[in-house]
Amino acid sequence: MRIIKHYLVIFLIIIGCESENTNFIEIDQFSDNTKKFSIVDFEDKGFKVSKKYDVSELENADSAFFGWMKDDLNNTHDYELRFYDTHYNATKSINLIEEVIGENAVLASRDVTWKEGNSDRRVNRRGAGSGPGSAKAKYLHYIIYGNTVILCEGLSVEESKKLCTNFINKIIQ
Repeated sequence: MRIIKHYLVIFLIIIGCESENTNFIEIDQFSDNTKKFSIVDFEDKGFKVSKKYDVSELENADSAFFGWMKDDLNNTHDYELRFYDTHYNATKSINLIEEVIGENAVLASRDVTWKEGNSDRRVNRRGAGSGPGSAKAKYLHYIIYGNTVILCEGLSVEESKKLCTNFINKIIQ
């Protein structure tokens, strides 16, 4: 009887984990909507601004910020927000965005196109015995939601996608 209870508990845990994964619906990477967002919309939902970036060299941008927000488990995660006057202008910046995210991100300030905030887009993920040059891109995924570009941190692309989705869902609630 004890063995049956043990297997039943394992089965319920597996079923619970599977249903949790199937309920997650990733937000579209490019979502045009009629609302024009500003930093206030994000601050009102708990986003904390650490830095405001100079966007004079970021074509068509109105403003950009580096900051963090807590998730439902009270863990903090970093985000970069870039605001444009239209969704169209936000999408025109895709090359600049993709340059600084993911495994093939440009990390050196001398090589990146928009230099402002470049050091905030890197993180050192050193393993045992690793030395200089172990910097990696902090952001592995992004979404363009309306007029806003949102770069989301993560240890994997999947985690970064989930953080992006959960982040924007908190904002639009």
